[in-house]
Order: sequence, then structure tokens, then C-alpha cells
Amino acid sequence: MASLAGVAERMVLAGDGLGAGTLQWGDREGSPPTIGLTDRDLRLMALLYDVNFLSASQLLMLGWGDAGERVGRRRLKRLHDSGYVDRFRPIRKSGTAEWNYRLSSLGWSALTEQRMAPGDHAYTPTAITSISYTEHDLQLAALVLRIAQDATRDRGGGLLDRMPFTWKGPRSGRIDTDITEEFDCSPAAELPVGTRLHPEDSRQGYLEPDATLIGRSGEDTWAVLIEYDRTERPHKQIDRLRRYDHWLLSGWREGRFAEHSIAPSVVFMTARERPLRRLIETADRTFEAWHGHEHAGPREGTHPARQRVVFTSRERVLAGDWTMQRTPSLPPELREDFRVCSPRSLMYDLPSLFAGSETTGACT
Repeated sequence: MASLAGVAERMVLAGDGLGAGTLQWGDREGSPPTIGLTDRDLRLMALLYDVNFLSASQLLMLGWGDAGERVGRRRLKRLHDSGYVDRFRPIRKSGTAEWNYRLSSLGWSALTEQRMAPGDHAYTPTAITSISYTEHDLQLAALVLRIAQDATRDRGGGLLDRMPFTWKGPRSGRIDTDITEEFDCSPAAELPVGTRLHPEDSRQGYLEPDATLIGRSGEDTWAVLIEYDRTERPHKQIDRLRRYDHWLLSGWREGRFAEHSIAPSVVFMTARERPLRRLIETADRTFEAWHGHEHAGPREGTHPARQRVVFTSRERVLAGDWTMQRTPSLPPELREDFRVCSPRSLMYDLPSLFAGSETTGACT
């Protein structure tokens, strides 16, 4: 049996080098065995549906933790052989890579029967149109699980049962702008009387965060939204940055986040440290929305995106460095030298933020 360190290390490095070779899909026997699905099986499958892909080591840490690798591997094989999940891995010249999993059509049917997935539309297993998208999803999942593991280091068992936040993937975490449902507003979502909103060049539109982490402690609820960018092309993020600029100005106050006791935060992560600076500079030129008293100017107003969006890299997170950066508090045209962008550094320790949160489970 492999040690926890071995499983945990593979969990964190899932997605690295996936595109190095041809993919091999797992074979099944002609007559798949029939198995009874457990609550753990269904919860793992529901998470697979929401986040698209998970590696074997990630599923093992979620379902069985540090003491059940052998049992977990047998169960994953049975779920695959019974047709509830598909699995694939890159072919290597020497040795074998670990399996990666996605939900199958049969698994989807099982979830809809248990009302653990929306049954009002058809489901097609996530296609691997580009291996880079698969790497993106696996690496993003690794970052989320790293946060959960560090926040619950002294607890045993699978992360499914001890995760200190609700983890929503891009499907369940999607934020639409055509909301008809009304939500109660917390004091944090209410603006003072006489406040005027100035959207400027921000853009209203849907958002689909790569991950949404929702923490709870007593009556307090808060959310951290994560966007993971592997493109190293900051200009491709401009439209998304404009939508977050508008949503942090007013959109979050009109949807389900309005009930939260703290305004949501957004973390943009680059895959490497090198493009981080250029992404911050791009955001600095993009964030323009602000609000203030009806007679106030932009210099006296509040620029929410400049307060609530932080930037870091995967390299920092994997190294345990929770130093993140924000754009300057004022847009370039309001600064003494508009050509200079001096990011502000802060400690935004996500494991510590969620360490005191109530255990909520992996997903809803």
C-alpha cells in the first residue's frame, strides 16, 4: 500500500504531463458486473459530473483518505467495470501513468434517479477535444484539494467527509444574470442610501468560475471564486475581467451571494509565475467600475474589483506561499503616473480562512 505522502503527492501533481503521449482507455468485460451504489459512490460521481475529470489519486483522497488506498482502488475499478465511470491515461514508454476518470452516461442516469443531478437535459460524457482542457481541470482540482487538505491536516478520513467548504465546479457554480428568484440581502450586500453605481466599461454577463468554495461558520457564509488560467495570454481574459468588474460592483448583490455575510472574493491563478505580472497589468487597465455617494467622484469612490480580486500562481500555491497581489486601488488615469502599475501584496491564506469553517462536504 502506498503511503499518504505518495497518494497526496500524486493528487497534487495530477494533470502534469498528461499530453505527453497517446491516450489509453480502460477496457471492460463483455458483461459488466452489477453493483449496488453506495452514498460515497454517488457523491464521487456527482463531483465528477460537476468538475469534469478527477485522477485516481484525487478520488482516493476524496473517498478514502490516507488509510484506504487499496480498498479505494478496488472500488474505483468496480465502478469502471460496471460502466458508471470511464477512465483513461497516457501511454508511456516506461512504467504506467495513473488513471483519470470521467462520469459515463450510465453514471449520469444513476445520479438523476437519485436526484443528485438535473434530469431536465441530456448528458454527454465530457469530450477530450483538447488534452490541455483536461490538464486544466485536473490541475484545478488539485489546487482545490490542496487547500482542503491543508485546512484539515489533523483530521482523518476521506476529504469528502471533512472538506471545510462546499466545492462547486463550473456546472453548479455558474452565475447567470437573468435571475428571477429573489434573495434576502445581508448587511454586507446593502449599499448606503444615496450611493450611485458607475459601471463604466464593465460588462454584464454570465460567469462560470472554475471553482467556487463556500465556507460557513455559525451564521456567517462567504465564498471564494477561483479562475485558473493556463493560457499565458492575459488579453484573452479581458472580457472575463470586465464581467467580474460588473458583477463585483452590483451583480453579486442581486443573486444567491447577496445572502452571504461577506462580499465574495475572486482568485485568478496563473499556471506559472512568469505571466502573473502581465495579467495584473491587464486587470489594472480593465477594472473601472466604482460606486460612491451621489456627489462623489471616482477618486473618492470604492472600486470593488480592485479590492476583491487577487492574483497568484499555481507555483506559489504548491510551494505553500499564500502571498497574493491586487491591482492598485485606483485606475491608471487617477494615479500620478498612469504608466506605473505597482501591485499591492497581501497574505490570503486560503487553508487558514477555511480551517475554522464547518465541514460541509465536497459538493452540492
